[in-house]
Amino acid sequence: MTKHGEDHPYHSHVAAAVTALLEADQLTPECAVQVAQIFQALADPTRARIVYALTRREHHVNDLAQIAGISPSAASHHLRSLRDLRIVRYRRQGSHVFYTVDDAHVAALFREAVHHLAHVLFALPDHPDLPTQPAQSAPPNTGSHADAA
Repeated sequence: MTKHGEDHPYHSHVAAAVTALLEADQLTPECAVQVAQIFQALADPTRARIVYALTRREHHVNDLAQIAGISPSAASHHLRSLRDLRIVRYRRQGSHVFYTVDDAHVAALFREAVHHLAHVLFALPDHPDLPTQPAQSAPPNTGSHADAA
């Protein structure tokens, strides 16, 4: 058996679905809505401050309220919205609730946004080891015979 049950039929089904999603030429309407919801949630400056703090380490609601300059009640409201989108998760320890980013993908997404901001602010060049542009498509075929000559 391979690591993490990778030969299990469920895993291969999920892996195929993930590959299809990531390699599709277009997003499905449902997927586009979900992606937009994630970016919309992160577009709020208060939520951005909360998520940034959570990419550094886990925090209690009161700590996040202080970091974001809002009331604990307002912080809880923001955290509920972020939790509903699986951007953050929580764990209970006695009567305390601690929050962190949901997974490494969320942290990487936010970190990339901050890196992009640094590139914009300081006019930095693109990373040489990363693709800068998606593949270009061929020019459209107009069907004119004049183009064939």
